[in-house]
Amino acid sequence: MNIFQELEDMRKRIMQEINTEFDVIIEHLSKDLNKNPYEHIQPYEMKYPLTAGPGIFKGKKPTSVIIGEKIIQIRTWKQLVEEIMKGCTASEKYKKQLESLAGKVSGKKRILLAETGDGMRSPLQIEENLFMETHYDTETLLNILTTRILSPIGYDYSAISVTVRTV
Repeated sequence: MNIFQELEDMRKRIMQEINTEFDVIIEHLSKDLNKNPYEHIQPYEMKYPLTAGPGIFKGKKPTSVIIGEKIIQIRTWKQLVEEIMKGCTASEKYKKQLESLAGKVSGKKRILLAETGDGMRSPLQIEENLFMETHYDTETLLNILTTRILSPIGYDYSAISVTVRTV
């Protein structure tokens, strides 16, 4: 007889008994209290760098954006774009470059970055004379932000991370 195998089998039986007993207790409590026993569990969150690529964020809800050491609570992808663009325009250098880029970045049907929100379905006002179109799905919006707007002006977004709810 292998003593280690016997110990492992014993452990499995004991753990199965414990799990079964706990399931019974939880079920009785949930019936008595008329509550979902798992409602207190918070959604699972993960943090990804913005450089991970926009596809990784598809189907997830943002909870915060981390820019350097600063953590900003958000609830939508539009708010994420707004916070990143605010950080970008805080630098006079990038603000001027964005203003010069306005009117020159276009999608298939609409202008993506402009001096006015005219013609945009969901304009985001970044500055007094700077608007960005945000009526896109998550992947497209983040792709536009990173590859069509931030990269051309040389803005380093490698220190930006996004916390998302996955459940």
